Amino acid sequence: MGIIAFLCIEFWGFQALGFGYLKKFFNLNGVMSFVGILELLSEFIRIISFTFRLFGNIFAGEVLILMLTFLMPFLFVDVIYGLELFVGFIQASVFALLTLVFAVGAVEHHGEEEHHDGHEGGEADAHHTPAHQSGAVQAH
Repeated sequence: MGIIAFLCIEFWGFQALGFGYLKKFFNLNGVMSFVGILELLSEFIRIISFTFRLFGNIFAGEVLILMLTFLMPFLFVDVIYGLELFVGFIQASVFALLTLVFAVGAVEHHGEEEHHDGHEGGEADAHHTPAHQSGAVQAH
């Protein structure tokens, strides 16, 4: 799952920014070249981070259930199964949230250029604004 998340994030980065996505990693402007190397390294460390996060939580839960199966009555182990389902849900949510954060970071524009929507002055011209939008907001 960590590799799939990594590949999807890289795909979305290239899809959104084209080869400009690589500017984040390969920048030859002094200190920014070192920052680019750190960014490239962090991209590959994410795979390991995702993998160990998932493996560690699943393995720890299975070991806990195995040990409690031999030490406790069956009813108590059922409570632990419920707890493991809850922990699995939390871990899936964290995994999805981290993937979303990394994906948003991959598709946003980097560098000195800024992307502005709208006119250069930042405000709309009065003669381009439709009549139904120029006045107060009407309640329906």
